[in-house]
Amino acid sequence: MSSAPNGRKNRPRSAGNIFQIGKAPYRDPERRESTESTRKAQRAVADCRMIVQEFNTLVALYRELVISIGEISVDCPSLRAEMHKTRTKGCEMARAANQSLSVISG
Repeated sequence: MSSAPNGRKNRPRSAGNIFQIGKAPYRDPERRESTESTRKAQRAVADCRMIVQEFNTLVALYRELVISIGEISVDCPSLRAEMHKTRTKGCEMARAANQSLSVISG
């Protein structure tokens, strides 16, 4: 009737026993280089995400400046200069993001 000598049924092994959770896996020294390169790539991707986030914030600022020109009856040169500065900075950020992303993907 029972499959174990004590009268208890044998239970399937747990995932911890099957996959040896808790034991440090053997690490090949050659794989360490790939892990370091993976970390560098992950850092580069994180940097690019930050650049893209800053770029999106800058685009939102530029949009608000453009909307404010339509709302203000008097168009002043300082507002136009601020728009030009914001647009120039946005172009520089887009170029930097493009270069960073092309290095990662290429």
